[in-house]
Amino acid sequence: MYRYRTILTLTFAALIAGCQGLPNEKTAIHVNPNMDDQEKFTAQEANPFFEDNRADRQPVAGTVAQGELMTDVAYYQGINDDGSFLQTIPVELSREMILRGQDRFNIYCSMCHGATGAGDGIITNYGIVPPPSFFDERIVGMPDGEIYSAMYNGVRTMPSYRHQVPVSDRWAIVSYIRTLQRSHSASTTDLERLGISPEMVSAGNSTAE
Repeated sequence: MYRYRTILTLTFAALIAGCQGLPNEKTAIHVNPNMDDQEKFTAQEANPFFEDNRADRQPVAGTVAQGELMTDVAYYQGINDDGSFLQTIPVELSREMILRGQDRFNIYCSMCHGATGAGDGIITNYGIVPPPSFFDERIVGMPDGEIYSAMYNGVRTMPSYRHQVPVSDRWAIVSYIRTLQRSHSASTTDLERLGISPEMVSAGNSTAE
């Protein structure tokens, strides 16, 4: 009896010792597949498992990905419930927001609209029709939502930037464009708030001349 136990123990130990994952031409016995070996389908490939033979599947009807509900059309699309453009930016303005807008503007907008928004970006050197200046009365008088919509939907030859520029950055760019417009036609009151007197401006112009 003792001999049989010894033989069984040694046999079991030998079996365990043999499970070392050494290379072998034979297919290994996979006791627990654990979904390690799955059939793979590339995009647009046929899959006979489904009735329509398509490997690509549409989301279940009515489902919305997390973070993609976007029921606030004012914030996400720049329009009111009646479809009209928002008159003002729907978030609180801050210095940080304007500076963020400047950074994003320089990256995504300046090559066409120019660093100051005058419509004199580098594309004008290559025979491309320049965009209008942000200082045109028509654009100055636009609702904030309409400027936002140009980035969200695109306008004429300008493509949509909704996939490149997130919503918060779009509104930041709008705030920076408004800052450029304000600086272009600063009033005496605006200058005084910055500690600049009209006399200082006149003196500067005389020096430049």
